[in-house]
Amino acid sequence: MPLFDIRGGSAKKAVVLIFFTAFSAATIFALYTEHAWEDYYITFRVSKNLATGHGLVYTPGEKVHTFTSPLGVLIPAAISAATGNRSDPLVLWLFRIVSSAAFGAAAVLLFQIGRAEKLRSAATVMLIAMFGLDAKTVDFTINGMETGLMMVFLALILKTLIVPSKNPVLMLGVAWAALMWTRPDSFVYITALCVGFLLFHNGSPLGGSRGERFRVFVKAGILAAIFYLPWFVWAWTYYGSPIPHTVIAKGLTHKIRLVDMLVGLPLYPAVSLVSGRALPAMFLPPYAAGGDWPFWAQPCSMLIAWLCAFYWIYTRGHALVRSLSFAFMLGSFYLDRISPFPYPWYLPNCTILAFLMLAVAFDRWAKKWSGPGEPGPVLPKIAAYRLLVRALPVAAISVALFLTMCAAHQLRVRQQVIEDGNRKKIGLWLASNAASKTDTVFLEPLGYIGHYSQLKMLDFPGLSSPEVVAARRRLGMDSAAQLVRELNPDWLVLRPWEEASIQGKDPQLLSGKYQKARVFDVSEQVDSYRWLPGRNYLAVDRIYTVYRRSR
Repeated sequence: MPLFDIRGGSAKKAVVLIFFTAFSAATIFALYTEHAWEDYYITFRVSKNLATGHGLVYTPGEKVHTFTSPLGVLIPAAISAATGNRSDPLVLWLFRIVSSAAFGAAAVLLFQIGRAEKLRSAATVMLIAMFGLDAKTVDFTINGMETGLMMVFLALILKTLIVPSKNPVLMLGVAWAALMWTRPDSFVYITALCVGFLLFHNGSPLGGSRGERFRVFVKAGILAAIFYLPWFVWAWTYYGSPIPHTVIAKGLTHKIRLVDMLVGLPLYPAVSLVSGRALPAMFLPPYAAGGDWPFWAQPCSMLIAWLCAFYWIYTRGHALVRSLSFAFMLGSFYLDRISPFPYPWYLPNCTILAFLMLAVAFDRWAKKWSGPGEPGPVLPKIAAYRLLVRALPVAAISVALFLTMCAAHQLRVRQQVIEDGNRKKIGLWLASNAASKTDTVFLEPLGYIGHYSQLKMLDFPGLSSPEVVAARRRLGMDSAAQLVRELNPDWLVLRPWEEASIQGKDPQLLSGKYQKARVFDVSEQVDSYRWLPGRNYLAVDRIYTVYRRSR
């Protein structure tokens, strides 16, 4: 019997097996790597303040919207409060369990979509395995980010769009609102899917005509707006704006113009081959560039992602695959335009679409070359094609497993050497050497150092600091030397190139106004590993110099 008999009576057993396999994969990855993302500690400082009665703020007394995900801040806050605020590691682990359960549920929903689409076992296994073994999706599920929640809500949306349900308007409204509660830019992916399914998927259970589907989307959008409205109104009332301060700070660095978006979209197929940022990283582990990563990984990722993004142009293609392809393209284009770098925690929102379209496309292609006794049209049985049909899923799963194992090794080393061995120590050292809790610290990596020091952070680009954003606007530039002169922080935490930049702009600043207090250098530990995929990624954070303002 096939492992996943999607036509037989073993579907219920398969659901249980898939959930616990995906859940276990995520938790094993967490146990091995113990990886906690830098941005989690930005958000968790806000969560902890809420749980301890200081409000939903980064610095008590300052109402600054220093996080992006409402659920990403509220769930850890609830866990912390429920556990008596006794253990920060316990909160992270319980949040990991919640996220891993969401990840497992997303895998189940993908299986149910495959069952409805009558995918054969090979395509179903490939779909679940590619999703469950995608290194960045697994990592950002367990490292404190909201990715696990994003995956289950996106999978629920996909199921509602593809599989008949009793009340699709309510299902979509709830799923869209939940996605918005998870990350406010989710409206981009919601819109991308709506456009894709309006244009191409005439077989959608939401209606045979575009008008019928459009009416469903409008009704669901109204419901989603109602469900999301309480957060929108509360944030506006509490912070004075519904827009997270993180978005405002980042927006000063990377300005987005509507005209550039409109002009750039028709050119995207060609431009993405030359200067695309999202597509080359779409199927890779986080920051998988340089430092012992296989040379073939990025070109292969780019090729597959490019084909996924522009399959919709093929007019004779499968309607569902074309719908997903168009949504995938819009999502990738958005990520290319809003970000100067392919930050890996954004990519899973697109890769889940790609995994589904690849599985469906593979299934349709494989059925043309069915072996004897298997269902499928009567076509010439060419042995080479039948062998390829069997080999492709094995190859895809093997490559995904290999890259994820490499990523697990890298992230385990990073957690031990960089996060716990360097940045956490810097935060604790600042906490014990600061004159008071009101001491100010100028730095870029806000998470670990901000959380463990509990000092007032003047971070660049100003995620937690309106003072930095205001100074950047006054100066009309992002010169670190000028910002330090303007803000007059008590402490500086600088990487080597940040030191060099300040020295080049203002040679007297670090030798006159500030004095070197301590160097935190873990270069020897990083270099001690003979094989380390992504060594350059770790090297970025191996040296920090802490400066104290002369008093």
